[in-house]
Amino acid sequence: MKRQVTLWQAMILLLLLSLTVGIYFILGWLYQRLREGGLAAGLGQSTNPSVQIVEPLDGAALQHRDSVGVQAAMLEPGFVRAQLLVDGRPATILVNPNPKGAPWIVQWVWEDVGEGAHTLVVQAQRSGGREESSSPVTVTVVPRGRLVFTTNRDGAYAIYQMQTDGTDPARLTVGPAGARQPTARNDGALAFVTEAVSGRPMIREVVAGQETDLVAGVDPAWAPDGARLAYAATKDGTSQIFSILASGESPTQATSEQVYAGQPTWSPDGTLLAFVAEREGNWDIWSTAVEGGDPRRITEDPGMDWAPAWSPDGSTLAFVSNRNGSHQIYTMRSDGTEVRMLTEFALGAESPSWSPEGYWLAFVAYTGAGAGINAREIYLMRSDGLHQVRVTQNSNDDTDIEWGQMP
Repeated sequence: MKRQVTLWQAMILLLLLSLTVGIYFILGWLYQRLREGGLAAGLGQSTNPSVQIVEPLDGAALQHRDSVGVQAAMLEPGFVRAQLLVDGRPATILVNPNPKGAPWIVQWVWEDVGEGAHTLVVQAQRSGGREESSSPVTVTVVPRGRLVFTTNRDGAYAIYQMQTDGTDPARLTVGPAGARQPTARNDGALAFVTEAVSGRPMIREVVAGQETDLVAGVDPAWAPDGARLAYAATKDGTSQIFSILASGESPTQATSEQVYAGQPTWSPDGTLLAFVAEREGNWDIWSTAVEGGDPRRITEDPGMDWAPAWSPDGSTLAFVSNRNGSHQIYTMRSDGTEVRMLTEFALGAESPSWSPEGYWLAFVAYTGAGAGINAREIYLMRSDGLHQVRVTQNSNDDTDIEWGQMP
């Protein structure tokens, strides 16, 4: 009987020991998750690790430059050295002059910065040899330049310009009427659409802050050499494509469609216009000579193809289509072959515009905090669809993006 009691006691002790070990491991796991931020939101703790990158911010767009400053903070005492890793490649090791103090703020100069997406990580070592790493920060280096766009952030729509990383926004149009569809000429002149006194849409030009009327119409697009302006205007009740000299003289009709034709874009040599035409109840992309003639069909899909944009080398057209459900950005050869889908945003994307070198595209996607069209935000991506990065973030409508060098 005594032996049975002893065996029973041993089993209880073994059970208690197992529970103690289990609780120990659970507490250890919880502690580690708290340090990593996994349970921080639910328990009201800080999500910041002891090692964090302060600058640049995760998801940032950075204009291309020779070097970029990277700043990190070690928030607890005991760190003796730290190292920056760019895409897994180590940079200079920095030594902490006061390991007992905190925080330790360090800064590296990241050199040989290439365009595209990069991942930054800081590895820091404690005095006991244990290493800790920051959460990875992904930044996208974009080419230098300026973007011209339309926004309603002031109430009525106005034309703005900004750097390609979203900094230095500045308003370009000053009139009380709304302004849409900007197109930048190679000498810095800007054409845009506004509402005339008659109530018709009017294409105006702004040079050095002075605005003048050019021609009644919509969808303006400057030729690559700036000598002519293509646009759409109604003739005999149907929208057609025209072009005029930069002075506003010598209009030339390029299309004679039975129904809608609009949204012209120039070939780089200035001899052709790609445009959208509605034939047989469907929008497709066509091209024609500037002076008119028989148009050539480029797309033939049951979906809606629109907003063509010719690449600077003439080999490719970017465009928008809903052929796979939602409206997304596509590219194709200028003859309509090798169609490729570049974006997959849940609510769609539109308004592609090529960078002057042809390696990047600016576009608009419905990802903002606003409702409906106020959800449109400006993005950049490589011309193959990689390295997509958001440039604007607000609850207003940022749209009609045009890539151009403005003074």
